Amino acid sequence: MLMLRHPISLLLITLVVLLGVLRSYSTPSPVDAGAPDVVFSADRAEAILRELVAEKAPHVAGSPHNAELRDRVIEQLQAFGYEPEIQARFHCNPLFGTCSPVENVIALKPGARGEHAILLTAHYDSAWAGPGAADDGAGVAAILEIARMAADFPAFDNDVIFLFSDSEENGLIGADAFARHHPLFARVKAVINLEARGVAGPSVMFETGEGNRRVIRMLAKNIGRPVANSLTYEMYKRMPNDTDYTVYKRKGVMGVNFAFVQGVALYHSQLDDPDHLDLGSLQHHGDNAWGMLKAFGERDLTTLVHPEDAGYVDVFSLGLLHYPVSIASGLALFLGVWAMLAIGLAFRKEFRYRQLRWGLLAIPILSIALVVGAYLLSWPLGQWPDLHPLEHPHPWAGRLALFLLLGLAVHGTLKVFTGRVSACAWMVLAWALVFVLGLVLAARLPSAAYVTLVPLAMFALGSVVDLFRKKSPAPLLMASVLGFAAAAFISLYHFFMLDVIMNFDRSHVKMIPLLLMTITAMPMLLAYAKSRELTWRPAKWLLLTLLGACCVHLFLPAFSAERPRDMTLIYSETTGDPEGYIVLESVQSGIDRSYARGHGFESRELNDGRLGTIARPAREVAALDLPAIEVTLGEAILEQGGWRRGLVLHLPAGQRYLQLTVPPEVGLQRAWVNGLLALDTSANIKQERKTATIRVINPGPGPLNVDLLTTSSDGFTAAAVTWHDLPGVLTAPFMGNWPDDARPAFYGPRAQKIQEFAVPAGK
Repeated sequence: MLMLRHPISLLLITLVVLLGVLRSYSTPSPVDAGAPDVVFSADRAEAILRELVAEKAPHVAGSPHNAELRDRVIEQLQAFGYEPEIQARFHCNPLFGTCSPVENVIALKPGARGEHAILLTAHYDSAWAGPGAADDGAGVAAILEIARMAADFPAFDNDVIFLFSDSEENGLIGADAFARHHPLFARVKAVINLEARGVAGPSVMFETGEGNRRVIRMLAKNIGRPVANSLTYEMYKRMPNDTDYTVYKRKGVMGVNFAFVQGVALYHSQLDDPDHLDLGSLQHHGDNAWGMLKAFGERDLTTLVHPEDAGYVDVFSLGLLHYPVSIASGLALFLGVWAMLAIGLAFRKEFRYRQLRWGLLAIPILSIALVVGAYLLSWPLGQWPDLHPLEHPHPWAGRLALFLLLGLAVHGTLKVFTGRVSACAWMVLAWALVFVLGLVLAARLPSAAYVTLVPLAMFALGSVVDLFRKKSPAPLLMASVLGFAAAAFISLYHFFMLDVIMNFDRSHVKMIPLLLMTITAMPMLLAYAKSRELTWRPAKWLLLTLLGACCVHLFLPAFSAERPRDMTLIYSETTGDPEGYIVLESVQSGIDRSYARGHGFESRELNDGRLGTIARPAREVAALDLPAIEVTLGEAILEQGGWRRGLVLHLPAGQRYLQLTVPPEVGLQRAWVNGLLALDTSANIKQERKTATIRVINPGPGPLNVDLLTTSSDGFTAAAVTWHDLPGVLTAPFMGNWPDDARPAFYGPRAQKIQEFAVPAGK
């Protein structure tokens, strides 16, 4: 018989594990400015950051504000004793079809040998709507503080290149310019990139290169508070997001990519300023970068790439558990067989195969009940209220509801199946399921096999302890407790990890990680319940509490002044239409419907500037007749590979943005802007290309010469979008009672002009 004295023991174990997991998702305390120079100080870095973004204004690549910030970075580097250089050019990244002016700032700390170099980098430009204090001012400030620390630090064996790249937000343009055109890049063998997708949270190592076994070992040894797991890395590889490290990784350079991702409601928004940045995140950023810089600094960088990858997960951010993926299958087989033999030997006298029949029914029923129940909860928790897709400002009521659902499903399963399923039978089935899942992961996704290897290893360790215990009516008590504790760690760790990519509208997905801890706890709970008569009364109280948590969640504000929705007022007009439209734009979280109704905004199908339409809340006004571009069309010339068409675009003075879209049916292969390859549609990228679009940011004076290479000779209609200042006379009537929980984000307030023009067929 397997028994704990009371199921409260399992709850206490869960709470202890939960506290440890929450440590992984917390940040260290900031170090004050009086710390020694060999210790990174967030207070010193914050002072640098506040000076860099003193105006709290957006600074897009090519803008006057960006030039001011560039000069401040240079002044800081010069004050530290460096001789920075500017890599200035107009550049295009053909992966994304974007072009802009680039002014990368580069400083070098020579190494003792100087044969190879480490690239420590962050981008200093911002998105259109906000000052970019977190994304990526925090990275810039951290690197400047490290550059100050390194100035008087003994020379490393390897060179250190401090790169403050430009125009990352527009398509990794500055990083691409550095990799393609700067001679220093040829010596780069390791990259440390600092990024942000929010304003708070730990600095997570979320991406590295292929063949990362040695780098993961270095990370484990040289980072005091590691937060990383290889499942996050596998997920990121399948997400559409990119950073500057994408450029270097495609060039085959090994590296580590750090970012903090909490507070995502402020990402690319007006409130991405120093006042809303978590200094603990800045501290963690700097600690990680400084630790890895010292590790890379004395390493033979030609040996960084290993023949295989590693699987890894941090344990309460106290250390990094890691293993070579080549041993995942063998380890899963060994630990799984060990667990099965331990269970078989422990219960060989009382086990009966017929006991498995109800267990084969009970485990699927429990699993389905949890997932379906969480799916139903996704309506009161996430579908009915108007939520940000990634973040709730007050998430604990919703989380409590999911945990209460877990308790309700467990109690219901115990009530129905106690006496039908023995603790022994459930244990056999539960750990056999973990064993099989481990074999599948080891074969298909070995870097994520730790999800089952950790619980299996702890169960095996506990079974060894049980061998030396005195005879007890619970022969596998330690194995069960340690196995459950490890399963709870894996479950809770990944439950909170999913907050990065989803909100409560996908509660059923968030519930899936909790299945592991649930099925491993059931044998102990069944043993406890066997000698007791369970009633439905606890289930009723759990259900009432669950409904109460849902009601509390529904009445909690889904947005707040500190975690607002993204909502921006813009103006849009299309050439040839006598009407223009004032539009409420929201990229992620949706507009405030009550505000829209109260101000006469109605859903309308508007020209989206990409040869299609989009439904948006808008008010019709007389068109402002914004300045238009003038298009001069050249002849279509047949050449090898397709038809080449030349366009000359004369832009209005002071133009800051141009977007040119051609229909997919013409088969655009490549495009050039002023002779530079701007788009190559054959290049593999993580984002799906829905349209063939070219974007030019702050192009400067003079016409743009655009060449298009298409497979089709047919004529087509192209669309051009330009951005202009938004007249205050249009916005003033709507800003007096603008919602406190709404702030402009992403592209910001603007007036846009949409033009469509015909491109004739080739002859």
